[in-house]
Amino acid sequence: MKIGVFGDSHVPDRASEIPDEIREELYACDFIVCTGDLTGEEIIDFVKKSGKPHKIVRGNMDHLDLPKMESIDIEGKKIVITHSDEILPRGDKDQLFAIAKRYGCDILIYGHTHTQETWERDGIIFVNPGSATGCGNEKPHCAVIEIDKDNATVRKV
Repeated sequence: MKIGVFGDSHVPDRASEIPDEIREELYACDFIVCTGDLTGEEIIDFVKKSGKPHKIVRGNMDHLDLPKMESIDIEGKKIVITHSDEILPRGDKDQLFAIAKRYGCDILIYGHTHTQETWERDGIIFVNPGSATGCGNEKPHCAVIEIDKDNATVRKV
């Protein structure tokens, strides 16, 4: 099972669309996750157009009727998705670890920092896909989580 993860696209506020290379990666996955800061309905349409099952959470820049957090079970792995804008300072690993422990997840997917990173603590995998459009003068990024039996691996794109 391949899970395509992206977020912080800020379409249409800061970017016009998701770049083709990111779209192709996401659409090639079995499931799509968005970590928020869509800023417009365009990204909801982008995800729905894939025809894939998906989860989208609301970021601090979103005024859309979306949940702040989602939890899903895929291939025996509990995955929690949050934008993480309540974390100060942004991306604080101790606070993210506390959230993961509180919800008992195997994988915590978060956004908000626009910085792509993957790390692990006490067997929990943490994934921030970065900004799908490169907001913040970065290259556009996403991530692909592959779950195969008991193993989960993350590929940064």
